[in-house]
Amino acid sequence: MRKWLLGLVLVGLAAIFMPAAAGSPVRLRINTTHGLENALGAVKDAGLSVTTDVIVTPSSEFNGRPFLPPDKFLLNARAAQATIMSSSFSNWNYLYDTAMYQVLSKNGLVHVYAYEPRKRQPSGAPPPAVFVTVNLYGGRTGDGIEFCVPKKYMNGLGQSDTPSGATAQLAGLMACLKFNHPHWNWFDIKAALRATSSNFLTGYNPNKWGYGAIDYRSANALTDSAQLPLFPPATVMGAKGSDTVVFAINAFKQTRRAADALFIFNLRPIPTQKELSLDELNAMGGRLIFAGARLETENLCSVRLTGNLPAYFVWLTKDSKGRYSRIEPYSILGPVQLVHAKVPLYGPRSTLQPPAVVK
Repeated sequence: MRKWLLGLVLVGLAAIFMPAAAGSPVRLRINTTHGLENALGAVKDAGLSVTTDVIVTPSSEFNGRPFLPPDKFLLNARAAQATIMSSSFSNWNYLYDTAMYQVLSKNGLVHVYAYEPRKRQPSGAPPPAVFVTVNLYGGRTGDGIEFCVPKKYMNGLGQSDTPSGATAQLAGLMACLKFNHPHWNWFDIKAALRATSSNFLTGYNPNKWGYGAIDYRSANALTDSAQLPLFPPATVMGAKGSDTVVFAINAFKQTRRAADALFIFNLRPIPTQKELSLDELNAMGGRLIFAGARLETENLCSVRLTGNLPAYFVWLTKDSKGRYSRIEPYSILGPVQLVHAKVPLYGPRSTLQPPAVVK
């Protein structure tokens, strides 16, 4: 694991990749040919050309061989000048988002991945920031999933009744959204899909495919990225020593975002279905302990703790007008009490138990 993470760091330092210019064809790379036809079909269903608008290519001509892990697939995709990747295979792990966050976000990349984990993901694991996790409606769901795609979606060439096909279909549709909205970044694309998905009004629900069933046409009809709802960062938590909480913050860098903000509550806050002001957060019992954008070069942040009271941490996104993203269930970390046993840096969240407060 350490060797693999070191390799990712070296990739990030050695390679300088620039996203495609606005108006250029969007290039989608499929991990082998697995799901290729669904991605091609999705582009055609959306009314775009697979020769001039969205270019879809496989990493190899063999279905499932050789399947590339995320780090090697990144290099393969960049060699093909792709900015969106799709892997229709099992083995999703929520740690991928943190391990690859910097290199993907800095270079304008997104990776669509089938939600078919080999083991249950930790309770409260957030939907990813630079990945997109998806399954077929009626298929497996759980912590960290982001979307589902209905069976026979759009009744066209991209439709599928398998998780693999649904993953590639979503990747094809996301590439179409990017072509139609060239000034949006991938976080904007994800925000548009989240805001128009079936669970948005009631909030993220890991038992019902996260933000729920996608609605491509409604997402495509949106025009102004500044009007898209704010979404909180994907954050996981661990411990360092006996008095410090360490956060890995995968910022949701949509165009509207100005900063990330950390609040502490003594009582567990209630998830909200609306954006919040600082006064509203204070009235809920929240206290702001950090706000800023210094996380552009480092997605780790530590907080020293002391005291005996329960503490709940909530990471939110803030815009330039002082509005904060709504509180989703995955935004709430805690209650927290540091244990003296050695704890791994990147979770799972259950390694921290009540209580504590910040100085």
